[in-house]
Amino acid sequence: MSKPTHIALIASLLLGASVLGACSKDAPAKKVEHVAPAPVKPVQKTEVKVAPKPAAAPVKAAALSPVDAGKKVFTRCKACHTINAGGKNRVGPNLHNIVGRSAATADNFKYSQAMIDSKIVWTAENLDQYLAKPKTFIPKNKMAFIGLKKQADRENLIAYLKANSGD
Repeated sequence: MSKPTHIALIASLLLGASVLGACSKDAPAKKVEHVAPAPVKPVQKTEVKVAPKPAAAPVKAAALSPVDAGKKVFTRCKACHTINAGGKNRVGPNLHNIVGRSAATADNFKYSQAMIDSKIVWTAENLDQYLAKPKTFIPKNKMAFIGLKKQADRENLIAYLKANSGD
């Protein structure tokens, strides 16, 4: 064998031996330290405070006309009365064209004797007093309604009744 080949062979053997020596059982084992994982901190919830939106300026409802306000008040009367021209009588008479009419004159309605004897004409003033306290204004009449305490409610209802008096 030639000298360079011989040297290469020896170098290969030494290299192989050192590799095998590193893998042998006799080779000192590298110490591997087990490091405990760092404690995990719980995620803290951070409260995000959102500034409230400024309150919108209150929207004022358009003021109702007295007739429209009276129509709302009339919803309390609907259980017993109708107001349409030619409307039926219910527990109470139809109130169409009531303003300026004499009491106890609606067709096909059986009025109390107290109402018949009253001889009242339903003016705005008489309606106002009657609607305030029906049993006081015409004692012994059949109307069971206790009355409208608020002056504005009576005025608006009378405006609505006037608007429905006449064709």
